[in-house]
Amino acid sequence: MKLKTLAALVATLGTIGSANAFALFNGENILEDDNREYLIKGTGNTDAGTLQIGDKLRGVIEFGQILEGNGPGTLNPINPELTGIFETQIVNIIGTTIIWGSSASFTSVYGAGAMVALYTGGTNLDINGAPSIAAAELAATDGALWAVAGFADADDQWVSFNSNLNWGVVTGLGGATKVATVNYSLSLLVNNTGYLFNEQALDCIPVGGPFVCAGDGKTDIVGSGDVLGGRGLTNGYGARSDIDVTLNAIPEPGSLALIALGLLGAGSLSRRRSA
Repeated sequence: MKLKTLAALVATLGTIGSANAFALFNGENILEDDNREYLIKGTGNTDAGTLQIGDKLRGVIEFGQILEGNGPGTLNPINPELTGIFETQIVNIIGTTIIWGSSASFTSVYGAGAMVALYTGGTNLDINGAPSIAAAELAATDGALWAVAGFADADDQWVSFNSNLNWGVVTGLGGATKVATVNYSLSLLVNNTGYLFNEQALDCIPVGGPFVCAGDGKTDIVGSGDVLGGRGLTNGYGARSDIDVTLNAIPEPGSLALIALGLLGAGSLSRRRSA
């Protein structure tokens, strides 16, 4: 292999993702999303408006752009589309802080601890124009499974703060009205992305917060954002949310292998020329 060819290969690999997905930046990637969610009351919970232990929030996710967290802050569109589905269940309420965990109905489909499943390359999800929850979920999950994230590490958690505990109020508020702040850290349970990922350090309590770290203070996926009012939604969803995802990508194994082969070829060529 000529050195010029090898250089071109290495440059190209930085823009190539897995066969069924889009390309990630090396290092920090912030996936910017747009979500819709609805309330599922827990068994025996009869208050239709107030959030209670055992209640679930289930929704669809549509990612439109990737922001490069390291370097110049490059912003790229996601193509093909990355979509997904999530379901979280309330396990505790402390004042206006809600502690969320996985639900049996979701883990029965996606495995122990699962809370989010992401798909790529499927039918375009029109998150605003989908006529029903069923139609939105079908479009969000009909591609290739890209990744599943959830609880598998001592530091995995999902917490919402300053939460409006009256869902009936939330559904009537405007789409720009913030009703809760969300922070979560999750493990990658299924990885079909074509990449490996570095663990990320969390802002743990009592130093900077908001995470209560029980292990080494690191996990695969970190996210934060806001839950917003649901006024104007007509397809069964009761709230909007903007809760972005941060991943720290390592060059995918296939790329590393190709680089290694290229280097070996270049070394062989160099030795032949020296001879």
